Amino acid sequence: MTDAACLVFMGTTVISGSALAVVIATGRSALFGGLSRAFQWQRPRTRFERGMNSTSWMLMAFTAVTVPVSMLVTGIAGGDWLQALLFGVSVAVGLTPEMLPLIVTVCLSRGARTMASGKAIVRRLDAIETLGGMDVLCVDKTGTLTSGVIKLDRAQSMSGLNSSYVLHAAWLTTLIPHTTSNPWDDAIVAAEGDSANDTGDVQVEGGTPFDPIRRRATVIVAKSHHRADREHTGGSDISETSGAGAGTSGNVSRIMVVKGAVSEMLPRCDTVMRNGTAEPLTDRLRGTYERLMADKATHGYRVLLVAQRSVTDQTTVQDDRALTLLGYLTFLDLPKPDAADTIAHMHNAGITVTMLTGDEPQVARTVARKVGINARRVVTGRTLDDMTDTALGTELRRVNVFAKLTPEHKARIVSLLRREGHCVGYMGDGVNDLPAMHASEIAISASTGSEAVRQSADVMLTHKNLDVLLRGITQSRRTCVNMMKYIKLALSSNFGNIISVMIAGAFLPFVPMAPVQMVLLNLIYDLACLAIPWDRVDGDVLRSPARWDTASIARFMSRFGPVSSLFDMVTFTVLLTLLCPAVAGGRFPELHGDGSRLLFVAAFQTGWFVVSMWTQITALHMLRTERVPFIGSRASVPLVCTSLAALTIATALPFTPVGAWMGFHVPPVSLFALLAIVIAGYAVTVLAVRTLYLHRQQPLL
Repeated sequence: MTDAACLVFMGTTVISGSALAVVIATGRSALFGGLSRAFQWQRPRTRFERGMNSTSWMLMAFTAVTVPVSMLVTGIAGGDWLQALLFGVSVAVGLTPEMLPLIVTVCLSRGARTMASGKAIVRRLDAIETLGGMDVLCVDKTGTLTSGVIKLDRAQSMSGLNSSYVLHAAWLTTLIPHTTSNPWDDAIVAAEGDSANDTGDVQVEGGTPFDPIRRRATVIVAKSHHRADREHTGGSDISETSGAGAGTSGNVSRIMVVKGAVSEMLPRCDTVMRNGTAEPLTDRLRGTYERLMADKATHGYRVLLVAQRSVTDQTTVQDDRALTLLGYLTFLDLPKPDAADTIAHMHNAGITVTMLTGDEPQVARTVARKVGINARRVVTGRTLDDMTDTALGTELRRVNVFAKLTPEHKARIVSLLRREGHCVGYMGDGVNDLPAMHASEIAISASTGSEAVRQSADVMLTHKNLDVLLRGITQSRRTCVNMMKYIKLALSSNFGNIISVMIAGAFLPFVPMAPVQMVLLNLIYDLACLAIPWDRVDGDVLRSPARWDTASIARFMSRFGPVSSLFDMVTFTVLLTLLCPAVAGGRFPELHGDGSRLLFVAAFQTGWFVVSMWTQITALHMLRTERVPFIGSRASVPLVCTSLAALTIATALPFTPVGAWMGFHVPPVSLFALLAIVIAGYAVTVLAVRTLYLHRQQPLL
């Protein structure tokens, strides 16, 4: 529809000329107005939202099972159902990572601040996770992959030689009065240089600017003198006096100059200037020139032909026929210097770049090849109209360049990419990009985009450059990895503690840890994790999209949680048989006084509290990286400091009055020998399980 030359679309800017039109559609019934329907669509939930919801349901399911079981086991074993109820509540609290909302928010906020310093502004915090998980980026060509500035490549005669006169003749068409500036004329004026400001010898007598219907610009000028141009081979002059036929009156030359599209210009030319003389433009020459210009278009050039003829006082701009073909202009919208390198880095980072453009297929293919996008096959909008969603979904797996697209085509492609399981980002800056941006999972725009686009964007770039976006993606991935560190480590640690509590509850006549002590244990550990947003992230982890994967969280919990429980059982055994009897004066069943039994319980709970904190901090540093801990990858200084602070608080607390108030007892020196053995064995076991976990191609974070 957008190719229909008989239609005027709402939102079109009229540069010049006049027309009589019949209104056939208004408001949202018009093509431009129909784009506003994008704002009425319910935007699909992002991967971050889906991940948070699924993780919440998983925690609720675990809680629904473990809390009743722990209450029953504790109540039956101890006979105190009120204590069992309180313990069940503490189990529910212990299984829940209380600091999850805070640490996730801190991670996202810090990521947003860092990205803003890198010229990428995040308008929604949860967009950071989505940006980090993006694996397909859809972009337009103009202004994103290219500079967006049309430049004149060459002005040549039909003999293929550079010609300043062809450029000068084309420059004359830019002098038409009441003509709004356009990229092609701007490029011609820039190439003409300083002489473009010297119009004293030129008087414009009439002209018609370029328009999409005529596809040519015509001007009639009177010149008091002329400039000549010799071909670089030393041939004859190409000028209005060398066979092009100029009407002259004394020192004044009157000529008509026309520049325009190849298909419009060739039928209007009767002769061609070759080697300084005008020759008949035969059918053979027309065919040769058509193939030449088609080859230029194939290589990404935009081509305009330039012709002229002599005129009299009675000649009008409508008489632009019987012209002499002088030469042609080739224009380029050059790729940005760093576009190819940036796209190569994106490919290495697991991001496929797909070009969606309304431009011609030949131009799109040329630019795609120059910047490193797969352009073996280019699909046009008309081809899309004849394809089913199933067929198009198959094409999307092997095609990365789409040309001559409407806004609806772009939105359809983005939607199908998402249906194929990709996390799709779309980068646009015009109103016609709104449907595709709305259909994408992460909408990206530049600060130079239209107001409606900026309001719809999730991420806004202060500089429209893919390199800025790549840096933002890297930072967002770093943020996601750190966020996932806390989620996986906290949940697996809590899960291990709950398993230990439930097992202990079946065999112990007392609760292994008081509810207030369990809450305190989680609180101290979570405070240590507050520094995770500032932790270092290994470079190899950033080479692939970071996604919130609930199944991966469940696998992590099920592998590493039981490892913690295994060493809890070792700790329980040593506490029950050696350390606590030494403190209380005998094994628990042998004790008869309430005081001695309370002392036994306090010593047991103190020992497990201290060991639990050390094992959790050890797991944090063993599992924060896939490399060798402390050697191949070191934690950040803030995380090291908070970890040491947590260990110090947990270890020193039983020696303080606050510890006594919370039911702790001063531990014997032998506890620290047990602690050293358990931590050493635990670290070795975690590394072994981590190796098996990675060997099965399971990403750690």
